[in-house]
Amino acid sequence: MPWAPARAADCRLPGVETTTRLTENRGSIRFSNGFSGKQLEAKRRRAGGAAAQADWHPVGLMGRDLKWEFRVQVQGQRLAKGFCVGLKDAELTIGYDRIDVYVDRRYRPGSCQYDVILEHENQHVRNFQDTLARYLPDIRARLAGEAAAAAPQVAGSMSTGARYFVNLLRDRLTPLIERMQQDMATADARLDTVDSYRATQARCDGW
Repeated sequence: MPWAPARAADCRLPGVETTTRLTENRGSIRFSNGFSGKQLEAKRRRAGGAAAQADWHPVGLMGRDLKWEFRVQVQGQRLAKGFCVGLKDAELTIGYDRIDVYVDRRYRPGSCQYDVILEHENQHVRNFQDTLARYLPDIRARLAGEAAAAAPQVAGSMSTGARYFVNLLRDRLTPLIERMQQDMATADARLDTVDSYRATQARCDGW
């Protein structure tokens, strides 16, 4: 749980209605055909996770980082000691700044191998985007519910109170975000199987 400033019985802010906004960040997708298989393998291992332990050498790779951050506005009044601070507005931005899609430089654009590798990596991109889209309604509802339930707090300053609410919302939404990320990883694992790789390779000659 986040650190909480001391509460006081006289910390009440009647009439304050909390508003919330959820913003999806859909950044750019960058395609790269300039790395060798060894370089892609190094990128995969640096990324960590289950894929880093897999016993295969990548000819394609998709790299993305889910980012989520809060911005809050607070409202309050001065007390005899400190401030009574309440949450007025909370915005959550979630998504990605950029997705990187890599194809081994041995396979040039226009070749059969390039096309099937790119198709496979683009499916990873769709898995990520579709899972995020499926979770957005639940994230929006959880954000609204937690923000509405957040009680005013006594804090030494308005900015301290604002940090409290950011930490509170992050802690309350983390389990849902982590469940979404696990679903993303599961979708990727279903795509990255031995049978899937064999089917991809069978579509082209000259590997």
